[in-house]
Amino acid sequence: MAAKKGKPRINTRSPEKYEYAYLLFMQTVPAQDICKRVGISAPTLKSWKDSGGWEGKRATRTISMDDLMQKALQRINDMLDNEVDFSADAFAKAVKQLKELKTSNTVDDDINCFMSFQDFLIQQRATHRELTDEFIKGITRYQDIYIQFRLGNGKLPGK
Repeated sequence: MAAKKGKPRINTRSPEKYEYAYLLFMQTVPAQDICKRVGISAPTLKSWKDSGGWEGKRATRTISMDDLMQKALQRINDMLDNEVDFSADAFAKAVKQLKELKTSNTVDDDINCFMSFQDFLIQQRATHRELTDEFIKGITRYQDIYIQFRLGNGKLPGK
């Protein structure tokens, strides 16, 4: 019997934590923060990184969804600018591609948004006294719960 090709099988008791740790790792969150936010030990994170080939995946991740969308928009713009060789069929296909690329937020999008929002809160902390460390940590905790909820297919963590 031939071995199945594709994703390597990762033996973990918590696939949701594995996926969440992977997403944070791909966002270049420091290992210590990943362990704390996901609730895993450093050796567990190292094991997951090594067995899943995370370092290589992060290194080869050179084009983001935003990059793809930007390229699709540029292609559409180029078509509109080139009135001589304009093809309505090619234009319609390019617009359809653009619509298919981005239909809703992914968990990755949510994590990026949350990280940007956290950075914003930290920057605003100097001028807004109500933005305490505890307040920001509370926001971050609920953002983490939401991400875990998304990864758990609508199930709240621990329930």
